[in-house]
Amino acid sequence: MKRWQGSCIGALLVLLIGGSSLLFLVPFGGAMIAAVPPLFDRLTAYALCPDATDYSYRDYNFSVPTTSSPGGGTGHYTELTCTYADGSQKVFGNEEVGLKGLGAAFSVAGICGGAAVLFLMILAAIIGAKLVKPKVT
Repeated sequence: MKRWQGSCIGALLVLLIGGSSLLFLVPFGGAMIAAVPPLFDRLTAYALCPDATDYSYRDYNFSVPTTSSPGGGTGHYTELTCTYADGSQKVFGNEEVGLKGLGAAFSVAGICGGAAVLFLMILAAIIGAKLVKPKVT
């Protein structure tokens, strides 16, 4: 076996194992990012208004029923207000804040997971090439 073949085998094994583990890591990583309010709020603000100088959230209508059932859950609404350098402001509603915030959280989890798999793939390729001893002919 030649060194490049060992390198390819090592990289392929990590790609198969690491790539399939991304099916688990991305949803749970995105959910963990969404579960940390300061991180989620900052990430959402950066995704919606990246050039803003300041941002603030306003939560209102707590205990609004989400179903017609008396035993159903309750919710609230969130607004994001972004302030720009020229003093202008833009307000984003509840749906946009929630959907784009979750999209940003899952995107960051996917990028970090993909970078980790790429790093491990390169490392496995180097190790695979070092472990193979070429035949002397």
